[in-house]
Amino acid sequence: MQPGTRGTTLVCCAAASALLAAGSAFAASQTIVAADNTFSLASYTMDQGEQPPFQNIGSNQHNATAAANGPDGRPLFSSPTIGTGSTALQGTQYLTTGTYSFICTIHPTTMIATLAVSANGTPVPRPTLALKLLSKQIEKVVKNGLLVRMNVGTKADDMTLEARFGKKLIGKVEDISQATGTSFIKVKLNKAGKKRLRNREKATIALTGTVPFGAPTASKGKLK
Repeated sequence: MQPGTRGTTLVCCAAASALLAAGSAFAASQTIVAADNTFSLASYTMDQGEQPPFQNIGSNQHNATAAANGPDGRPLFSSPTIGTGSTALQGTQYLTTGTYSFICTIHPTTMIATLAVSANGTPVPRPTLALKLLSKQIEKVVKNGLLVRMNVGTKADDMTLEARFGKKLIGKVEDISQATGTSFIKVKLNKAGKKRLRNREKATIALTGTVPFGAPTASKGKLK
């Protein structure tokens, strides 16, 4: 060994060990791989707040969809159905520490695995929304629709807003996308809604809003 090489070797080994330790501490979530109508592993891991990649290396179409439903009544997390290629899971960023089963909905008997969420990291808060009916006069509502204020706690897409009078659906807006904050949504009445409200002296309107991966919210407002 040349003079001074022992110290250099020790330093290099220490640096390599530090890099390996850092890599372990900040390792990205495992890629979920699908091929030949099976997942590559029986269990995958991720830290809280992450969205693992989903890769299909087979010739058939596959997806990764949670077996359990979330507060919106849909799967806790899922991927789009894709052919050969890569995408990302949606909804895993909200998961807390635990183990979650998932399947490919196209091949549910052969493609079953689990996603283990560690105690590391921090889950993203689930989307929330609040609704308030701003309209007051029945006559204006029949003509122009309902004006609703929507407050969103976290940016969300594909939200839905429904208005009912009694049990009857009188208006609906779909595919609402909104950044965090406040917006104003106009809900046009359908024919049944206009017919039921016309010539009424007063009415109580029930609003229901749904947001993917978040709990539905409800609110009521009165017209006269």
